[in-house]
Amino acid sequence: MAISSHPPKNGFVVRARKIYNPIGFTHGYNFVLWFIFGGALLGFALARLQYLNFYGTYCNPDRSKPSGALPGECFYFLRPFYTAAVILHLACILPAGMLTVLQFVPAIRHKLMLFHRINGYIILLLSLGGVVGGLILARQTAGGAVDAQTSTGLLGVAFVIALVMAYVNIKRMRIDLHRAWMLRAWVWAGSIITMRIILILMAIIVPTTNTYYSSQPCDKVLWQLNNDSRAQSLYPECFNGSDASQHVSVKAAFKGATNGAQVMAAFDLSFGAATWLAWAAHAAGVELYLYLTRGEAERLRKVSAERREKAGFSGGSSA
Repeated sequence: MAISSHPPKNGFVVRARKIYNPIGFTHGYNFVLWFIFGGALLGFALARLQYLNFYGTYCNPDRSKPSGALPGECFYFLRPFYTAAVILHLACILPAGMLTVLQFVPAIRHKLMLFHRINGYIILLLSLGGVVGGLILARQTAGGAVDAQTSTGLLGVAFVIALVMAYVNIKRMRIDLHRAWMLRAWVWAGSIITMRIILILMAIIVPTTNTYYSSQPCDKVLWQLNNDSRAQSLYPECFNGSDASQHVSVKAAFKGATNGAQVMAAFDLSFGAATWLAWAAHAAGVELYLYLTRGEAERLRKVSAERREKAGFSGGSSA
């Protein structure tokens, strides 16, 4: 594990190297990126560990108390099948995200290789469990619209494919390709953090640009209104004796919303677009990073070729 031999430009660099050199980083920008994005992933996962107390913090049956889910989601998630899926998703993906931060620490990869491998297998298994739970939830996430199902479903499948590619390549001693696919997997997965920022912004801004409506099941709307005395006057269509499949058009609003159903509609309308935008930004970002660090990829390609030759593999690293 090489330490940067370039003389420091100033006192700040000297102090910074005392922080990032001991944990294996040779370049300050790599440490900064790991600190920002790894820290965001770790913080996001730690903040959501409380949701493992499903009925206490995520979907409290007492709707007068705060909920960790989006408005209206708990109408479905309180059903036993979806409750199990939420718990499976959170119990797997949250620890996977926290453990992943350690995988990108150079000192651990170089000096604690056994830990790195075992931790990698644990992360892989936890990630698969988390994706299974997430794919089940996609049917009802943010109302279960086609764009929401497609974006979350494709992100989950792409995440698994990237992890499998990373696993296959490390088993074939193609370290450079393992690095690339592992970076893709977790940068893509990290888009769920950016998505929440975009989602909130869209839910606030989009309703102010035009008048948008969302078709919602009456039973879900009435559940979200939580015995609001105005329910019948707000949505009289839901009180005409129709069955539970009756839908009503709900105006999307956030600032200036007159009831909780309008806020629910704003989030439901924005979720699919927010997921696509966040994933596109992260996908472009990771490819740019891989392009800018192609020197590191070339170094690892040479290391891979040497190891593959010693192990008796045919072809070069990228064959």
